[in-house]
Parts: sequence; C-alpha cells; structure tokens
Amino acid sequence: MDSRSSNWLIAGFIIWIITVPLLTGISESPAKTMGIIVIWLLFPLLYGFMSRDWRGIGFAKENIWKPVQGMLIATIVYSVVRNLLIVFIPVSIPYTAASAIQVAELLKQGQFGNITGSFSQLFPLMLFMTFIAAFSNELFYRGFLFTRLRQLIDWKLAAVISALLFGIYHYFNAGISGFVMGVIVSLVSGALMQRYNNIIAPALFHFLQYISTIMVFYYFVI
Repeated sequence: MDSRSSNWLIAGFIIWIITVPLLTGISESPAKTMGIIVIWLLFPLLYGFMSRDWRGIGFAKENIWKPVQGMLIATIVYSVVRNLLIVFIPVSIPYTAASAIQVAELLKQGQFGNITGSFSQLFPLMLFMTFIAAFSNELFYRGFLFTRLRQLIDWKLAAVISALLFGIYHYFNAGISGFVMGVIVSLVSGALMQRYNNIIAPALFHFLQYISTIMVFYYFVI
C-alpha cells in the first residue's frame, strides 16, 4: 500500500470514530442515523472519484451472475439458520434479533421512523431505506475498509477487523444482539467480498437476509 492509500485508510478510521463512538447512540434519531448512512455512502464514492479506483471499492461490471449466484446461496443458508433459531429456539432471540425486531415491531404498530400508515404503505419505504442502509454499510465496511486493510494484512484478519468495527456500531443501536449479528453478517460479507471483489454480493446479502428476518419477526414471532 502506498502513502496515498494509507492516508485514505487513516481518513476512513477517522470517519468511523466520528460516526460511531462520537455520534451513535447519543440522542439517537432517524435524522442522525440517516446522516451516518449518507457519510458512509459518500466517503467511499469520494475515494473512488478522487483515486479513479472504482474497482478498489467493488464496482465491477464483468460477470455479474457469479457474485449474484454466490450471494443467493449465502443468503439462503444464513437466513434459514438464523430464522429457524428465532422461530424454534426463542431463547436465541436476545442474540439473534439485532435491530430487525425493532423494525418489525414498528411495522406492527403502523410506523416506520416518523411516518405512520398501513403495512402496504410502509413496506415499500422500509425496503428502500433498508437497501440504502445495507448498501452504504457494505460500501464503507467491505468496499472501503476491508479492501484497504487486506492490502496490509491477511484478508481473514481484515475481515475480522471490519466485522468488529461494524459490530460495535450495532452494539450502540441494538445491544449485544446487534454486536453478535453485526459481526456474523460482516464475516459472511467479508468472505463474499474476498471471493468476488464485487460490492453487489455483500450488499445484496446484507439487504436480503435482514429483510427475511424482519418478515419472520413480523409474521411468526411478534
């Protein structure tokens, strides 16, 4: 890694410190959460624009089917295991729920953020916002941080570090279950990013597994 790349990585860690330990969980609000999501989305894009290194954050057009296929397999296996635990082993919920149960509870109450309405009205908004959040999370943690770290250290250690950073963020939002599931999701996402080097794989995995768990809570648990 050259000095310029090192400077970008340091800047990425500064962004994480500003957005997680300093902002997350303090007077938490939808506006603040959205602000963090936007920062995590724009910073890697700024890197891509300034460095002309779009592949370096996982933007690749070639052979899209392979990362999609790998993502689908990972999503199905992961979602089946997690959701079976939630439905049939309720004692696992404090560790497997993360923020999915909070979203499902709000939907049951006819709310999403500051918006009220029926499920049919709120569901498309929830899908859109969840996709934006998942994409920005993966672009920052896997597209940027993981990709930069694996230039310095073994990719497995890079995946663990990015997973722990993401888990800490979710700990502030959803406690121990947020940390546990944040780390596990991130490890799968890191493996997908390592294998396919395409942001579409971890981003869609993150999005689809989260939506499936929200629906399980909504229809079968709450």
